[in-house]
Amino acid sequence: MTGVLRLVVRGLVTWTIEVVALYLMLRSLPGVVVVDWRAAAAAILVIGLLNALVRPAILLLAGNLGVIPFLLLALPLNAVLVLIAARLVPGFAVDGLGAAFVVTVGLAGLNALFSAMLSVNDDDSFYRNVVRRLARHLAPTEGLDQPGTVIVQIDGLAEPILRRALGEGRMPTLAGWLASGSHRLVGWECDLPSMTTSAQAGILHGDNRDIPAFYWYEKGARRLMSSANPRDLHGVQRRLSNGQGLLQQSGTSVTNLLSGDAERAIMTVGTLLGDDDALRAEPRDFYGYLLNPYNLYRGLAGMLGEAVLECWQALRQQIKDVQPRMRRLGLFTLQRGATNVVLRDATTWAVVAAMYRGSRIIYCDYLGYDEVAHYAGPETRDAVATLASIDRQLRQLAHAAREAPRPYRFVVLSNHGQTTALLFEAVYGKRLDAVVRELIDADETVLLSGGKGEGSGYLSAFLNEVAAGRGRTARGARRLMGMRGGQQSVEFPRERRRRERAAQAEVVVTSSGSLGHIYFANVPHRLSLEQLVTAYPGLVEALVAHEGLGFVLLDSETRGTIVLGKRGLRELQAGGGVEGEDPLNGFSPHTAEFLRRLASYANAGDLIVNGAYNPSTGQVIGIDDLIGAHGGAGGMQTRPFLVYPSVWTGRAPELVGAVAVHRFLRRHALGEAPRPAADEEVGPATVAGGDVPATTIPAQQMHTSTRRAHDHERHCSG
Repeated sequence: MTGVLRLVVRGLVTWTIEVVALYLMLRSLPGVVVVDWRAAAAAILVIGLLNALVRPAILLLAGNLGVIPFLLLALPLNAVLVLIAARLVPGFAVDGLGAAFVVTVGLAGLNALFSAMLSVNDDDSFYRNVVRRLARHLAPTEGLDQPGTVIVQIDGLAEPILRRALGEGRMPTLAGWLASGSHRLVGWECDLPSMTTSAQAGILHGDNRDIPAFYWYEKGARRLMSSANPRDLHGVQRRLSNGQGLLQQSGTSVTNLLSGDAERAIMTVGTLLGDDDALRAEPRDFYGYLLNPYNLYRGLAGMLGEAVLECWQALRQQIKDVQPRMRRLGLFTLQRGATNVVLRDATTWAVVAAMYRGSRIIYCDYLGYDEVAHYAGPETRDAVATLASIDRQLRQLAHAAREAPRPYRFVVLSNHGQTTALLFEAVYGKRLDAVVRELIDADETVLLSGGKGEGSGYLSAFLNEVAAGRGRTARGARRLMGMRGGQQSVEFPRERRRRERAAQAEVVVTSSGSLGHIYFANVPHRLSLEQLVTAYPGLVEALVAHEGLGFVLLDSETRGTIVLGKRGLRELQAGGGVEGEDPLNGFSPHTAEFLRRLASYANAGDLIVNGAYNPSTGQVIGIDDLIGAHGGAGGMQTRPFLVYPSVWTGRAPELVGAVAVHRFLRRHALGEAPRPAADEEVGPATVAGGDVPATTIPAQQMHTSTRRAHDHERHCSG
């Protein structure tokens, strides 16, 4: 009875808010007439009833139309219902669909504003209850006494930044869990490359081999591979999937790159396309989010608000001359809005629906902090402020868990961190590929930055669905995307140009933050140090001596995999030694093994370079053009965090590598027995147990010694 009363009270509050909102809009909305307060109250009541009774039925019937028709129907549906209400309510008139659409957007925006001011949320909404009742029929009938696990990934958030946000009171929900003792916080060390594709492959599939960067180059096929391309990522997904992923036991994957072999994957890039390039998304994946008539409209209004906020924050950085700084306007303003509002809210509704269905294990990714940190800087208040909205999602998820058919425990983690970067081109006047071109007198070279493509995979897949049809919309989409005759799938023009350039270039450089892979594309196999010295005299020495590069990683025919620094050399094979000063001084003790493993990947670059790292400032030289860098070694980019339920273990784990996190989660979330000797191993892909304080990071602090660059000192052998 308490739940019914709460629902009624919330309905009355929402009705009052919308009556006030409608009256406030009258002065600025031509084509809308409301004669008095009674007409406004009646109009809002009828609109609400139509949305509650008619909208769910229409969307259920539209579920067989396909994703794009479903979305195109959901967008104007509320405006149509406003027109119907205008016909039914005396004293309320709307002049056409356009005016009705403006009414719906205005109501949604003001509803969101007033609801936030009054702390009214969607936790007890009518639509959330509809989702729960519909999902109840899909819940399993057995095993519901076993706790489920919801794993929330906050993309790109380093453990020190999380602690700062907790200390500043920006994340009260998570802070409450930690303060109550229900959860514990530890740091862990991620592999190289320290980026999402590799990290999620390790966490979700227990295998992150042969993913050398966000972009990588297949020299034999002269083909560029991209983590933003659903087709390329589908190939990675197919290679990793063996039916034993983290989510294979009645699991759900939401807004991830890879699925973890989930039974149900929603907005997961690696499964958006099938083997036939057909879109595999289903309308039911979006039903819960679109059921609420104002979600999509609030999302559109929120996108506009985020765009305005981004413009203001960019201007504020410029006025205050914040350094380092980059140009933040342009397409990113809309991308930020889509990520921080629409995708975030859709993710939350999808996770709530999965809990109501009784899914055993759920993994979702919130991207907002990572997106803003790339452009503003990971330590800026612009980036850290986004964590408050993610904390509100945690509160919503925890509230929804009370109504789920099984008990749920929550895990919050990050896949990597970010390090503040000084841009290579800004400091040295030219990009890395231009430096290489000048050193070897090459023809065409190309640098491909992985930082700005992370959010484009979803849109690419949906455009494939639009262009695959036979109607006027499909033909228009094919013309818009420049598809040639016989071309089967859509690819963004920028991505297509990158592939075409990479197929013709003599040198291809792919960058992920401070990590760079240099491929000599005319040779189908990977070149050794000896071959590079012969083919390109002076190149290796010049790169080692460059102030912007901290070390160079490559293979030697006589010494195996080696790291070259300005004052010394380190062999990475077992039993290998150091000559001169160790190039990896100042990095984690595990960095050498991470680099050895990275160099062994089939599609690693002929040369792998890491931007110079300054331990005294905690900054790196970023090879791509983003202030927030991740992918390489140095600073906070390899220091993510894990918040886990205290009941899992009283002994805080020391986790080294994404596969270690995978094993830890399998053991405690799925109840699997630990693998033999796993707790005794130290290194990538292991879980090393130890009496580590649960509120501190593992013992992996960076040394504070600095290394001076000596431009003319060369250390090459072979």
